[in-house]
Amino acid sequence: MESFSVRLARATANRGPLCVGLDPSPATLSSWGLADSVEGLRIFSQRCVEAASETVACIKPQVAFFERFGSQGFAVLEATIRTARQAGLLVIADAKRSDISTTAAAYGAAWLRETAPLAADAMTVTPYLGLQALSPIFDEAREAGAGVFVVVSSSNPEGRALQQAQMGELSVEVALYGEIGDLNNAARDPFIGAVLGATRAFDHAPVANMAGPLLIPGFGAQGATAQDVGERFRGLKNTLVVAASRAWTDAGPEVKQLIDRASALQASLRTALL
Repeated sequence: MESFSVRLARATANRGPLCVGLDPSPATLSSWGLADSVEGLRIFSQRCVEAASETVACIKPQVAFFERFGSQGFAVLEATIRTARQAGLLVIADAKRSDISTTAAAYGAAWLRETAPLAADAMTVTPYLGLQALSPIFDEAREAGAGVFVVVSSSNPEGRALQQAQMGELSVEVALYGEIGDLNNAARDPFIGAVLGATRAFDHAPVANMAGPLLIPGFGAQGATAQDVGERFRGLKNTLVVAASRAWTDAGPEVKQLIDRASALQASLRTALL
């Protein structure tokens, strides 16, 4: 299988950088006139995949909103991932897993191994048990031709103190970009990317040297505009994946409305990044 980095670069070049998030919160389901139930979850997910397959390169289901329904929620998530991938969408499982040793290996197998029920094209992870502790997940991703996005510079202000803490001469986040870059260079494939919030100011050099793709939350409901994205990220050679969840699903519940909103968001990002 082609590596995730190649598939992602081609898909975003063809369709644009927008990645739509599936965040079926109680409030979102209610706004669509759906019950906060497994059936509401299923209808929401089906409509989202149908609309996304017409307009974007990838989707990002937020695992927690499915997980809260237990095994039935996971069954809906399995079906959603499978249907989306069959429709040609890349799926980034926003699972934010993190652990060490055999547990990390199990997370990698659960979310990235092609034969697993929840197999996605990529997953998100958190690095604060140490980036090297995630090696089993990286190994699984490389073997499966999948990708990993490490939460490095998140869009929420609560993360600033930890992410900008100093490690000698470098901040934690800058050190992480360097470590990820070393892993990508060793693999000769930038399959490991980073989560970098659209609301964050940052130095381009360490991000560019990391080489991997960027998953960029914070666009839309969290405050960043297309112009903000353009001003902060224009000129980077990294593959950009700009996530919008509420800014997209607020256009629902009709599929046509979702398609129109995604098209508008996509156009605004393309213009801003020129």
